[in-house]
Amino acid sequence: MDLKLSWDLFIIVFFAIVTAYSFIIGRKETLKIIIATYIATISADGLGNVFQQIANQSSFFMKLSAFLGYSGGIGQFASILKVLIFIAIIVLLVIYGDYQVDDPPDQHSALKLATLTVLSLLSGGLILSTIIVFANGGSLISGTAGISESFKEVYEQSRFVRGLLDWHDVWFALPGLLFVAISIFQRNRSE
Repeated sequence: MDLKLSWDLFIIVFFAIVTAYSFIIGRKETLKIIIATYIATISADGLGNVFQQIANQSSFFMKLSAFLGYSGGIGQFASILKVLIFIAIIVLLVIYGDYQVDDPPDQHSALKLATLTVLSLLSGGLILSTIIVFANGGSLISGTAGISESFKEVYEQSRFVRGLLDWHDVWFALPGLLFVAISIFQRNRSE
């Protein structure tokens, strides 16, 4: 069997890992990851945008970018910084975040399984689409998520990358909407 490495394979494996991990940690922790991902997205995007504005006016960062071999210049440097900040904030909030998610009232096993499966897939989609938007040089705050020249080849080769990038607004909105629906449903059941 000849296995060809591709972006599609990477995305499938990523979704499988996130889904498996979500089943291991459970519904409460998966919801914490989704909350942490939203906070990390806004924080990393904002900090990366500020860095890019400051770095564009600094000859030091332009020289550093050239020295490190970033052909995309400051924009590529800012994209890498956004991804690193994004991942670091998620990890820090999930491990040390001082917030909690309550257990739902007793539910049928099939409903628990279905909810966890959907949360797992949406969590993976949210994380991956955000990383792809950042790696592409886009910004969720400023609304720029077009396809950059340096990312065009990846975009054309992978239908999953296209789906995550073209539909990033949906991937960004759905976990939050599901979280609201779960919160309302859970509150109504407990009263």
